[in-house]
Amino acid sequence: MSHQMEQLNDNINRAPPTMAHPYTNLSPHGDEIDAVSSGFSDMDEPGKSALREGTESVASGSTGHNAHQHFPMFDRLDNWFGGRMDLEPALRRRHIMMISIGCTIGMGLVLSSSKILRLSGSTGLILSYAMMGIVVAAVMSCISEMVSLIPEPGALALFPTRFVDDSLGLAVGISYWFTNAMAVAALTTATTTLTTYWSRDVLDLDLGWRITIFLIVLILINVMGVRVYAEIEHFFGWLKIIMVLGLTIFSLAVSCGANNKHEYYGIRYWKDVYKMPPNFAGHDDLDGATGRFLSVWQSFTIAAFAYVGVETVALTSGEARYPKRDIPFAAKYVWVITIGLYVSSVIFVSLCVPWDNPKLLPLNASSKGETGAASPFLIALDEAGYTILPGLVNAGFLFAAWTAANTCLYIASRTLYGMCRGMEARDHPYLWPLGRTRKQNGAPVMAILVSCVFAPLAYLLCSSTDAQKLLDIFTNMGTIGCLMTWGSQCLAFLRFYFGLRHSIFDRTAPSYPYQSFGQPFTAIFGLVACTVLVFFNGWSVFYEKPFRADKLCAAYLWPVIFICIYTSHKLWSKSPIKPLDRLDYYSYLGAQEEPLPPNKGRIRNLIEFERPKPKVMNAESLSPTV
Repeated sequence: MSHQMEQLNDNINRAPPTMAHPYTNLSPHGDEIDAVSSGFSDMDEPGKSALREGTESVASGSTGHNAHQHFPMFDRLDNWFGGRMDLEPALRRRHIMMISIGCTIGMGLVLSSSKILRLSGSTGLILSYAMMGIVVAAVMSCISEMVSLIPEPGALALFPTRFVDDSLGLAVGISYWFTNAMAVAALTTATTTLTTYWSRDVLDLDLGWRITIFLIVLILINVMGVRVYAEIEHFFGWLKIIMVLGLTIFSLAVSCGANNKHEYYGIRYWKDVYKMPPNFAGHDDLDGATGRFLSVWQSFTIAAFAYVGVETVALTSGEARYPKRDIPFAAKYVWVITIGLYVSSVIFVSLCVPWDNPKLLPLNASSKGETGAASPFLIALDEAGYTILPGLVNAGFLFAAWTAANTCLYIASRTLYGMCRGMEARDHPYLWPLGRTRKQNGAPVMAILVSCVFAPLAYLLCSSTDAQKLLDIFTNMGTIGCLMTWGSQCLAFLRFYFGLRHSIFDRTAPSYPYQSFGQPFTAIFGLVACTVLVFFNGWSVFYEKPFRADKLCAAYLWPVIFICIYTSHKLWSKSPIKPLDRLDYYSYLGAQEEPLPPNKGRIRNLIEFERPKPKVMNAESLSPTV
């Protein structure tokens, strides 16, 4: 036990200044600094002094100012877009839950379900969302346990750095930033496409102007600070949940006879020829069992796009008001709610729309052809004879896609900020401003603006079909990048799991914050599933004639880039894989105790997810009994 406590103190003393922020008690402008040693009462005085000096330099931003005192341009940038290094801790549990759920519910449910239903029928639709839900459950169980013990900002990029090596952390950070930065353009395009559901008589505005308005509003909301952003996402998050539940109920009602023909569908479209198409995407030479298997397999990759964003909860810890209490709670329940909403909605909509409906999207549909009228939910309502509801539902889909783009910009900016936070202007003159935030609201403005670098690709919607292929390629690359991020989290958890044997923590202790189920086999399953999906996601490229280079790039270009980033950084930095007995579990655990939020009544507590009591997390309560 004494050896473990010595290792704990060594890790604290060796912590870099950028890791010391959680130990401090900072005001919103970083002008009050008080080193807190709760949970580390046995730390020796030299360790406390070293920790206090590091936190003071980071919180005050002195390292950055001293480094760029001879660069007037950096001073002006700091006055315009910076002034502080910390984010504003303003997110409550209700915000964190709705940000994560709202980011997931978007075009993956609206239009991806149309492609899957056309490709693999009702059986493939249910199987793809259910099986990908199992993969997501495995990945999120790993993330949930790690973030429950270490709720640090930029967790998805920092977990591979902590538990594997620096090269993997860099590759994951760039990959995850690219995925969400590209999703801003893709979801803006989807939002604009949904507006084409109405005729020019209703909405007389060119596509270019619509895209411009959407992008400007996205940027303004993020620049105005996390408080404004969080309240908007909380409001629209509840609207999304109500919309999905309403569509599920309407689909069940239509199948039971609530249509203009008063016809009872029952499970008609789950039987006989309606279960699944006879071949793969119309290829007569790929029929029978082989064609059906390949159809379902291709649907898995499409369904993966629907779940992108469920891991967002791990990125909100940098701005959470009570990270040790709220992040573990949200991480454990967000993915359960998301999978439940997705699977239930596709089950009931498959009762109303067969796979051979001509309005459904084909597999190779371009972005311009993905209108709101192709959604199976709108098809079900339209063919049931409802005249007003389809327009209202399409408006709901429009705001769902737009708020998902809003959250993707938030995620991309916080990922970039987390990677650049603590950099000095002398060493990184071009990356240093990305780690600064505004004095007024703590928004990382420079990171937000840089994360919009791919947003102009949305204007390809106004051009020819060939130009739109570029956007489709980048969108598919982003989906593959997210799968690689998920796999990296499972790999990081495996080392986290086996490294716990050399730490002071005991997973079986009652005070351990969260013990995920079935470990380490759950993490192994998630790692293998993500790897197989990435490796075989573009199998159809080598079969279809003529050969399409754009589909090859969409399927395999980003894995090649990921490997190149990892390998080049590994050769340049020569960073070793971290030994299991030297993994860092302790550098975040010294955060001060968090007060309980006020009791607002049963109804409001339920709506804001405030009922569960927090668990105390400190070094003494988590240590095993000797």
